[in-house]
Amino acid sequence: MVIEYDGTNYFGWQSQPNRRSVQSVLAQALMSILNQPITLHASGRTDAGVHALGQVANCRVELTLELPTLFRALNSYLPPDIRVVHLQEVSLSFNARKDATSKEYHYWMYSGSQFPVFLRHFMFYPGNYRIDWSLLKECIHLFVGEHDFTAFSASGSSVRNMVRQIHRFEVYDYENGFLSFQIVGNGFLYKMVRILLGEIWMVQLRKKKIEDLRLALIQPNRGKHRLCLPPHGLYLTRVFYPDYDFWGSDQSSPSFPFFYFQKRV
Repeated sequence: MVIEYDGTNYFGWQSQPNRRSVQSVLAQALMSILNQPITLHASGRTDAGVHALGQVANCRVELTLELPTLFRALNSYLPPDIRVVHLQEVSLSFNARKDATSKEYHYWMYSGSQFPVFLRHFMFYPGNYRIDWSLLKECIHLFVGEHDFTAFSASGSSVRNMVRQIHRFEVYDYENGFLSFQIVGNGFLYKMVRILLGEIWMVQLRKKKIEDLRLALIQPNRGKHRLCLPPHGLYLTRVFYPDYDFWGSDQSSPSFPFFYFQKRV
């Protein structure tokens, strides 16, 4: 399954006791339709308030319905803020998390003077700022490649290997104050994307220097405070697999659903 969801009213993807999660709602829908136990494996967790345009999950079931019928039934059962956008059979050995080779995240921000009230749950508004695009791009390029990202991760994870590779990291100007950060990597640590962008934004505000970012990569540790941007601007956009292309090789990654601006370089 490829799933999109508005994470505003959920405590993230992962099932948690006494808390509403995307995983628990989706599993309940499948159990109700197929009348059998369901164990969902996702490409990774998303935190409370984080959205998805291309979360991937799989489960092993005894199919009692044709796939098109199951697809329609599932989307009829699900609440309006969760939608399955693609459904297909895969190999029994497929695992949405273990088989993923890289992921793509987008983070949306508005830096103009009149922030649309209806977007308050879907992008970050830090206030009205003039963007220094050359400085912003210089900061972003620091992180492309393989680095130890300990300094740009939050505690609370059991992961020991903090080395990750960023394949692509770009920022796009969609005019009128809207901008989008797009990052692709072989994996991301706990809150890593939001902390990376938070530190880049601190440089943009002149509260830190670009040398501080370089030093954090050279001497990685969590000894200093790092700014973590809020979750509602973040979208898990696409997950890549060696044997499956759930979007079609001729299709670009999904983009923010409300705007189709012509981006400027």
